[in-house]
Amino acid sequence: MLKKLSVQSRMVILAAITSMIIILVNILLFLYINRSINEINRVYSTNVTINELSDSLGRVQEAMTEYLNTKSTDSMERYFDAEQEYREKLDQISAEGYRGDNMAVIQNISNLSDTYLKVTEETIQAKRGRVVEKYNISFERAREIYGYINAYIYSLNNEQFRLNSESYEVLRASFRSLELVTMLAILVASVINVFLTAVMTKNIMDPVRQREIVMETHLKDAELKYLQAQVNPHFLFNTLNAGAQLAMMEEADRTYDYIQNMAAFFRYKINRGDKDTTLAQEIGLVDNYIHILNVRFSGEIHFEKEIDEECVNVSVPGMILQPVVENAVNYGIRDIEREKLIRLKVERLPELIRVRVMDNGAGMTEERIREVLSGNAGENPVMKDSNGVGILNVMSRLRLFYDREDVLQMFSEGEGRGTIVDILIPLPEEMKEKENVSDHAGR
Repeated sequence: MLKKLSVQSRMVILAAITSMIIILVNILLFLYINRSINEINRVYSTNVTINELSDSLGRVQEAMTEYLNTKSTDSMERYFDAEQEYREKLDQISAEGYRGDNMAVIQNISNLSDTYLKVTEETIQAKRGRVVEKYNISFERAREIYGYINAYIYSLNNEQFRLNSESYEVLRASFRSLELVTMLAILVASVINVFLTAVMTKNIMDPVRQREIVMETHLKDAELKYLQAQVNPHFLFNTLNAGAQLAMMEEADRTYDYIQNMAAFFRYKINRGDKDTTLAQEIGLVDNYIHILNVRFSGEIHFEKEIDEECVNVSVPGMILQPVVENAVNYGIRDIEREKLIRLKVERLPELIRVRVMDNGAGMTEERIREVLSGNAGENPVMKDSNGVGILNVMSRLRLFYDREDVLQMFSEGEGRGTIVDILIPLPEEMKEKENVSDHAGR
């Protein structure tokens, strides 16, 4: 039946089938990542609740102490607000599911809290009645019980964190399985793509010429998609782990910003990884990536940009800039003791647009640069949180996209002197025409 179809119809069917396979793989990957992120949030939510309980208890003690010192109406209102909030947190933590001995610890906290709140109320009432001896004794007792409750909460938090860490290790194991399944799915999709291409282009009119055109087009497309799909989930593991820890230790606003940048980062990878994009979007991805790194590494990385806005709307293949910045971090500035600085500069030259990534890190020898550019550098076993897309990968996709060899250059003045990587983008025809029009108008 396929032989009766036109060449155009066969090509449409081939494109539809391969596109559906790729879309299906990406959808499954996206759903799995979303489910895993939700599961990690759920795992560590118990520790967040325990921390909130401890903070609420502290506010009760502070409000009571403030009232004893000032006997003001405001401090009295703050005490009753803090007491109400603490009771609500106690109800919330009692309602959540805990395992093992943690239930007994929670019961102890609840019993001590009932006694503590009665004593604090007695202290407040004694202060209002000016019964000095009574409120001094009550205050000392309240402070003692407060210390016991804090000790129990600290113990509960540590034990719950240990249990949550065990659950997190299970999730990490599932991510490792996902890595294998993803690579297998990509391999199967590539094999099916090549097989369907061979079958559907067989016995076409002018078979030699037509087969060359179709095979060149689809093999090029398969190679580009395979190179773009080499994303190592190890980076996802570390960033999600940092997000979970940040949710426990920092305020909600910072956590929100972190998760937003992380979500934008992975959304870009899933949605734009197999498509051409713009230089502006690539720069935005780098901004997300630097934000994520600075949360993980406590803001150690200084990032500066100098952008010619005239150049940012040019089309580029997806994921060409962030891997270069990632290499600058991992192999350049990661282990240096001085200021860690990365600079991004986009400028227009007479015949091309140059995107320059500079770091002040470890630097490279000429021999090492030649090894990297030739693909003989090998993998650095220390850098396991890389996204797996290296300089050679970026060069290969740039050459495929622009059909030219001179697309990337590397420079360094030697070890300890930093490294420069230049991405060379051919000047688009519309920019050349605009320049010609301007020149004629000037004459």
